[in-house]
Amino acid sequence: MKVTSPIGELPFTVQRVRTGGEGLVVEGELGAWRSRIEIGPGDVPMLARALRGPLIALGVGVVLVALTRRR
Repeated sequence: MKVTSPIGELPFTVQRVRTGGEGLVVEGELGAWRSRIEIGPGDVPMLARALRGPLIALGVGVVLVALTRRR
């Protein structure tokens, strides 16, 4: 993965995903820095809005595959 920021593009390497605190914690390295991303229940609406398009496309694809296999 990579993160684009005002200081340039940095690689983000995921080292561990775990539950912790109030949700999901992704630990890794952003360039030379150890980093942690915390995703809590309050982030779900934002993630749902961001993923709405891809999830709709995935749902349509699953329905089309199911319809094709029924024939």
